[in-house]
Amino acid sequence: MNKIVLCAIVTVVLGAFLQAYAEIPVVGSDRNYALSEIAGTESLVTIKFKDSGAKDTNLKVLEAHNDRIIVLTGRNEVIPYLMEAIESIELQSASVEKRHTMDIEGHVLRAEHQRVVDRAWTRIKEIYDGAADNQSLKIHAAVCLSLMNDADAPNYLRQLAESNDIITQLEAAGALYVAGGSSAVPETLLQQGLESGNRNARAMAASLAGLTGFEQGTEFLNDLFQDRAVQLSCPATRALARLGQTPIVPRVMEMLLELHEDKGKAAIFALTKLADESVIDQLKTKLLDADGIVKYRIVRILYNLKDPQGQEELKKIFETLPTLTPEVALLLAKEKDWDAAQYLRERLERREDPTVPNLKYRASNAQALLFGDDTSAMAVFQELLRKQDMKEVYKHVFVLMTELDEPRLITLLQPGVETIDREFAFGACQTVIALANPQFRERLCLYREEFDY
Repeated sequence: MNKIVLCAIVTVVLGAFLQAYAEIPVVGSDRNYALSEIAGTESLVTIKFKDSGAKDTNLKVLEAHNDRIIVLTGRNEVIPYLMEAIESIELQSASVEKRHTMDIEGHVLRAEHQRVVDRAWTRIKEIYDGAADNQSLKIHAAVCLSLMNDADAPNYLRQLAESNDIITQLEAAGALYVAGGSSAVPETLLQQGLESGNRNARAMAASLAGLTGFEQGTEFLNDLFQDRAVQLSCPATRALARLGQTPIVPRVMEMLLELHEDKGKAAIFALTKLADESVIDQLKTKLLDADGIVKYRIVRILYNLKDPQGQEELKKIFETLPTLTPEVALLLAKEKDWDAAQYLRERLERREDPTVPNLKYRASNAQALLFGDDTSAMAVFQELLRKQDMKEVYKHVFVLMTELDEPRLITLLQPGVETIDREFAFGACQTVIALANPQFRERLCLYREEFDY
């Protein structure tokens, strides 16, 4: 076909589409809004159809194309309407609501994911406005709103950080960190917390000092590190490790040998952070005579450091210590170990009592397989998110989904965003925002290493 003729045909067809787009009037306002100005906002519209004169009310325009529009109904159903069938679109309010955008760079999202993100923002705002009876929930909601140019939420957090209760102040300081990073946390408040007579406040301040790089608190952290109370020594250990304080290594080596589980976890964390060639050599020497849980802790550190011996020894533990096999399988499957992944798949197919520990392990199992690129495990998250009456389970699923950093999971969260249960809905919304926003996700994950958030 002649190129000139082909171009002419394309021009005519495109012109017809554009004319159809332009000819649909948007009524109900003093201003002549274009469809492109309505699409993606929270404004409700009524669509009147040609021929029948029927009307469809309480719709949100998600997308406007040359030949069709995509709408969201009051029942949360996504429906396309052909332009040629529409007589008019009427705004149900006098003006169009503003779109809400994040103040920081995030993933480039597909349109269906961006719609869920936009709805999550609105839902979080609803939760924040209605959470006067739940301060903790309001604080968490304020964190998300602070990312999105909301004027009230950051002021609310700063006011709490200036209150008279040290625990509330530190909770708000943690929220400011998650929302805006280290620079958002008042250093005077961290110092006040470390010097407080309240043990809970000292522990919280220690964790925040590590997260925010508060080196001025090192002297106080060393005092807490030496304390016999695990409540104080463990957060101080992690904080000093985050601050790169290598002098604590000899004492942390001793902690590695203690029976207390929390001390063991803190030692694994700290030595992974602070390890150099000398530390690795010491660990390998200790490994020669170690057994049981101490051997496993040492192997975990070497494995975390990508040391080949750590990989080899962890595989042996997986094969020879049945009591540790479920936990080790999660680690190995994330690195695409075939035997570990197969163990997890078989475990998913097994019938188990729906107890909280079993369901939480099922979620961790799915996460490990997803880390190993087995996308079929996404169905397990869908299944577990239907258990809205089991708070421990759904909170665990939200945490695991956030750690995955996989935007495709956003689609699974859309029903949760719309649920009536405020805490469940917030968890879904927070996870959606984290999956769309890498910087926020990173801070949230770091904060969760220290706190149940």
